[in-house]
Amino acid sequence: MIPLIAFGIVVAGVWGLQDPFVGLLGLLAATIIQPGELFPLFNAMHVERILSAVVFISMFTHGGKLRFPPLTKKIIWFFVACLASIPLSFWISNSITSTIDFGKMVILSLMITSLVQTRKQFRILVFVFALLIAYLAATSIISYMQGNFEVRMNVDRAVGLTSASDNPDTLGLTIAMSLPIFCLFLTKGTKWITKLSVVALMGLCMLALMLTGSRGSVLTLVAMAGIAAMRSRKRFVIIPAAAIAGIVIWSVLPAQYQARYATVDNLKHDDSYQNRLISWEGGWHMFLHNPLTGIGVGNYVYANGMKYWPGPGRRHWLDAHSLYFKVLGELGLVGMITFFGFVWHFYRTNSTMSKTMKDDPEKYPPWMRMYPEACNIDIIGLLYCGYAYHDLFRDTWYTMAGMSAALYLILQREMAEQSGAEEGKAAKESAAIASPPEAALVKGSSWA
Repeated sequence: MIPLIAFGIVVAGVWGLQDPFVGLLGLLAATIIQPGELFPLFNAMHVERILSAVVFISMFTHGGKLRFPPLTKKIIWFFVACLASIPLSFWISNSITSTIDFGKMVILSLMITSLVQTRKQFRILVFVFALLIAYLAATSIISYMQGNFEVRMNVDRAVGLTSASDNPDTLGLTIAMSLPIFCLFLTKGTKWITKLSVVALMGLCMLALMLTGSRGSVLTLVAMAGIAAMRSRKRFVIIPAAAIAGIVIWSVLPAQYQARYATVDNLKHDDSYQNRLISWEGGWHMFLHNPLTGIGVGNYVYANGMKYWPGPGRRHWLDAHSLYFKVLGELGLVGMITFFGFVWHFYRTNSTMSKTMKDDPEKYPPWMRMYPEACNIDIIGLLYCGYAYHDLFRDTWYTMAGMSAALYLILQREMAEQSGAEEGKAAKESAAIASPPEAALVKGSSWA
């Protein structure tokens, strides 16, 4: 495994110096696979930093530049809110470290926006992203089969190999968010072998998702599937098919997983859920302590355990388990305004692109027209599961926002080029009408 990863890093680095887009793909792979956590050798090498430097150097030496469309600016403003939380944070050094970690994701998002400049590059990037999520699913299944899993509430729960997926809920939600993206490669015009491969990968991802025992992830996927089906013209075919597939999946699930998912009907007696309610109360008190900038990025767990846990008995070192209380407690009003401003602009950007492409369907391939809708379904899913998951700094938000910003700029450039071509054509026609002798000076003309 080490030689294979090392070979991939060398290829991404060397080739990336010649083509910054290739370096970007390598950086995305390193961010998701996280070789430094798998093997100490790569941790000492600081692979992500090296690849980031390679991409920046290659981009500028090839005449590239950083691009800041409105959506990217919203991400940067949210990052500024994270920086603003540091001076009055509960634990300053931890907030600095957590903000730097988030800053790496902001840089990746900015690089995606700046380097993905053609339809082909966009399609390749999205496909690689989907393959990397399939890798997380496959490795978690292999690890599960080898006996590496977490046992929670008498359920064997699959986990991934690194911090990108080392929690059942994190892994489950990451997979659930990827499934709408896989569907882009099932649209009309895709080769049958690609469709078959994508269906197989989606089945693999579904298996891994069910093995996580993550109730929130499964409910989120069901909600997303329902929204997608209702918005589709083929809803009367998709909904019954999805219902049948759900029944089949449920029937083959082992009893322990059926029992786990069935607990959603009895949350009043579920200790995990009740502790989350108490943790939310702690988040509210964090906000009251500093309503402007909160207690600082990454401090929710420590603040709960050391000061704000309101429940009886011993304190719990429990994270927010809620997107809304996470941003409220850690970042206060400044964080609330900047984050949900980013989310709103993210959704609007996708909606605008979707309308633009639907108005001229002949010009845009089906997969391209489908991306903004798939992305918005993911946004709805993340907001829905945010009720019980602290997914504020989840990579999915900012990776896909970078993709949407890149596609926005691609469409802008294509429309500008088309407008310029039309204006040039009109100018030539006007010149021909105004100056018929010059227009007739062609080979074989007898105008003179």
